[in-house]
Amino acid sequence: MLLANKVALVTGASRGIGRGVALEMAREGADVVVNYASSHEKAVEVSHTIEALDRRTLIIKADVSRPDQVEDMRKRVIKEFGGVDILVNNAGVHRHLKFWEMEVTEWRRVLSVNLDSVFLCSKAFSREMKEKKWGRIINISSIIGFIGTDHEAHYGASKAGVLGLTKALALELASYNITVNAIAPGWIETDMTADATAERKREALELIPLGRMGQPADIANAAVFLASERASFITGQTIHVNGGEGMF
Repeated sequence: MLLANKVALVTGASRGIGRGVALEMAREGADVVVNYASSHEKAVEVSHTIEALDRRTLIIKADVSRPDQVEDMRKRVIKEFGGVDILVNNAGVHRHLKFWEMEVTEWRRVLSVNLDSVFLCSKAFSREMKEKKWGRIINISSIIGFIGTDHEAHYGASKAGVLGLTKALALELASYNITVNAIAPGWIETDMTADATAERKREALELIPLGRMGQPADIANAAVFLASERASFITGQTIHVNGGEGMF
């Protein structure tokens, strides 16, 4: 197993990409902390699946955009596992709005959940990684951080910010043998994209050279690779998992 004897924390792990990453890391031998903000029942389902794989798990409800809740989560993880080896900053929100329709509160909410949380969780959970001289931080960005979007500027700005933060953290943590990388998903079939119209999905599919929508497992496989020793000489990079849509 690629992640045997490791402890992973996945934010926003109750559904979608986070769920896929949490389960795949458990299949590869990691014990997994399942963070969620509101979907308790789904988080429990993920936890039960992880336990069925004979791995340990811990469910923690926490708003990762709030420093106090991140610190409380850290204390619980320290008590149960002594820290984490792998941190996957996945939690994210979005809402389709033109920028002139956004209230400042909406702008700040999306930036806070999508970007501030990466800073807060990385700062909190890298402490033990630095002591152990080993760690993996994997940030879930988006193709939107590269190409932009015409209906959710706050989301695009937050995901572009994740890319810049990834490089900064990679430089600062390299001397501690901690790698920091990002994954830029394209169109992935999750709850977040489920409300798209058939016409919107058809248009999106036309832009994907491989001719299919992505699945959470596609992101999970990339995350497992980056978390493993096979990626020990990769840091500050972004892996595009979008069926070729993100070719530059």
